Amino acid sequence: MPTFHYVNPSLIHWGAGCVREKLDGELRRLGASRVFLVTTRSAIEDPALSPAVEALLGDRLAGRFAGIGQHAPARSVMEAADAARAARAGVLVSLGGGSPIDATKAVAFALASGLDLTLPDAPARARGAKLSGVLPHLAIPTTLSVAELASSAGFSAEGTHEKIGVAAPELLPAAVFYDAGLALRTPLPLWLSTGIRAVDHAAETLLAPGEHPLADAAALEGLRRLRSALPAVRARPADAAARTDCQLGAWFSYLLPGPAAKGLSHTLGKRLGSRHGIPHGVTSCLLLPHVLRYLAPRAPRIMERIAQALGAPTAAEGVDRLVAQLDLPRHLAAYGLSDDDLKEAARPVASAEHSETELVGVLRAAM
Repeated sequence: MPTFHYVNPSLIHWGAGCVREKLDGELRRLGASRVFLVTTRSAIEDPALSPAVEALLGDRLAGRFAGIGQHAPARSVMEAADAARAARAGVLVSLGGGSPIDATKAVAFALASGLDLTLPDAPARARGAKLSGVLPHLAIPTTLSVAELASSAGFSAEGTHEKIGVAAPELLPAAVFYDAGLALRTPLPLWLSTGIRAVDHAAETLLAPGEHPLADAAALEGLRRLRSALPAVRARPADAAARTDCQLGAWFSYLLPGPAAKGLSHTLGKRLGSRHGIPHGVTSCLLLPHVLRYLAPRAPRIMERIAQALGAPTAAEGVDRLVAQLDLPRHLAAYGLSDDDLKEAARPVASAEHSETELVGVLRAAM
């Protein structure tokens, strides 16, 4: 018989100002006296972001690491872990997009397992690692990538730049803060492209194998919200209510983190993103319409539901229209990939269900 398992964080706060109103209470609940902040250089340089959060932390701030770059390189993850260990951190706080949030989960894993994530065999060793004393993590996302909703952490491998990761139930953040006041600081192209990433999550939730009626209902509502809220933010970037609606839509898109993240658009995007310096939100803009066209004959009823939620004749056209309306990248050719690059990306994803030839065809269509 079908079974649904909740795997999102148990506490989610939302609304402009929720960090100011709720962060202290969460820290008290966790008994936090030494907080370590993981973020990015751009957040450090914006007085309304990291400095504002640090002011709220006050003397509980034991240290910070602001060197997390795109795709969370393993080397910077381990530098952050070393800094958190030296600071004798009791709680981790992440601030930013998917990279610092995933990096913070990876830091918690490295500290609890003693594993050096820069080692070539780190993913294999991580699968059997025993975790002890995993630090609690409070996530303050400023994009719509929803890394904060999963217990897995992606980062890019040392040397190869392949996207790899670790996963454990203990890595799920203890609480999430969707604060539109902080999200107003996110550059518009980044906000909108990660919004298409959320559309991708919703579509791949609906396409995931098995029965998941709650996740499906939430994903469809997420698509409806994102369809209206993303253009509203593009028209009015300072509209905090529209940003909150985007955050809610992104949350609703990801009630099925594991299966959604294994969808075809995601797996192809991960093969391209970290190796060729393409942000994951942008890979969704480039690939999702073509993946939906490819899959349409296999799942006509699901495609019809996606199309209805997006107000379009077909699912692929709905995504295409939204990407064009938001003036986001639409052609993979702009990133200078060769046909050999496409074959290299497709080969490890190919299976009995999706041949390498078919997948290369999808990627060629995205060019």
